[in-house]
Amino acid sequence: MKTFLGIDWGGTYIKAGIVDTKGRIVKKISYSSDKLKQKRVFVSEIVSLIKKHRDFKISAIGIGAPGIVDTNKGFIYYLPNIPGWKNYPLGNILKDKLRLPVFLNNDASVFALAEARLGAARAKSRAIFLTLGTGLGGAVIIDGHVLNTGISALELGHVPISLTQQQCGCGGRGCIQTFTGNKYLLKRYKELTKNSVKEVKDIFYKALEGQKEAISVWKEFSLHLGMFLSGMVNIFNPEVVIFGGGVSGAFSLFKPYLWAVIKKQAMWPQVKNLKLVKAKLKDSGIIGAAFLAKENIGK
Repeated sequence: MKTFLGIDWGGTYIKAGIVDTKGRIVKKISYSSDKLKQKRVFVSEIVSLIKKHRDFKISAIGIGAPGIVDTNKGFIYYLPNIPGWKNYPLGNILKDKLRLPVFLNNDASVFALAEARLGAARAKSRAIFLTLGTGLGGAVIIDGHVLNTGISALELGHVPISLTQQQCGCGGRGCIQTFTGNKYLLKRYKELTKNSVKEVKDIFYKALEGQKEAISVWKEFSLHLGMFLSGMVNIFNPEVVIFGGGVSGAFSLFKPYLWAVIKKQAMWPQVKNLKLVKAKLKDSGIIGAAFLAKENIGK
């Protein structure tokens, strides 16, 4: 059985999966991103993973990296939310050590690829994909193809919506992800309540219980995200916007607030048939990275 190793590289967790040609995960492994923060440790762990699973006959490796990469060379320019990875030829290093084809793309692009092939965007010709977590990743698919700038995916998370917000990990200021990332939400909740919670899902539960401060956090989140998305909808006229990532666990709560902003701000012909939906696949990052390898091998 031919398989592919798909790696979903997030700011909190790195998830790896051995995936068959139909997109089914036959083996899954999860790591703390902090554990694999150093380049040497990351490479060593991937090499070890491949060697431990030789019996699966892995044909190629696909990696969804949380930053700007050269998709042709497998070269990482930098990862805005993970320091220490500037100008690193990860693809070539893994190829040399493993003698396997290695393909890199932005993590949001591989998420989009999986959802377009098997998930919520299947049979859709135009779709926007957002991953909401440590930061905000974004991708656009037109006629089944991920829109690419020639280097990496569209960096939607780094569209500035404010001139006065704190500096973003990319070096700019006021990027949309500085208003929607989990650290911002936790910080904002603490500012409003003088109390802290450990995870964004705690703010979700507090809002469901009717706590006004928690509800206010999600309304502010929806305002920022809605203003940003209105611009994206005006530009790309998508049939659907698909949400993934840890923060999207609160989708049922923030969707009505988000819709209200988009309907008020975006141009009505683009909104008329638009749908906002949550990602369908449980491990779209892993599956998409595997499909990245599958669809590029032999090209």
